[in-house]
Amino acid sequence: MSKERAQRRAEREAALAVARAARAREVARRARRRALLAALRRPFGGRAGRRRPDSALRRARARQDGALMAGLVSLNGVLWAFESSWLLRGAAAVTTLLAWPLLVVLVFDRDR
Repeated sequence: MSKERAQRRAEREAALAVARAARAREVARRARRRALLAALRRPFGGRAGRRRPDSALRRARARQDGALMAGLVSLNGVLWAFESSWLLRGAAAVTTLLAWPLLVVLVFDRDR
């Protein structure tokens, strides 16, 4: 009787060890997937944690930024279409990037 109980207990423990190993593999797989997706969502770093809640001010700023971006991209596009000098094209692109914060303050009267 004692040998049978010991054998059944050994079988239960072996089955439990197999189940624990499978669970550990599953948890590790989920952790790797979560880490990969987090890395893909934030390729350039950023704040860890949850995203801030959306607000009316945030949506308005996004619209303003989009409008300014559309205007500057279209101006650079016109310049690139009619100007053949790569030096002037590059200078315009760099000037646009450097002038972005100033344009935001001047055009939309907000602090950055």
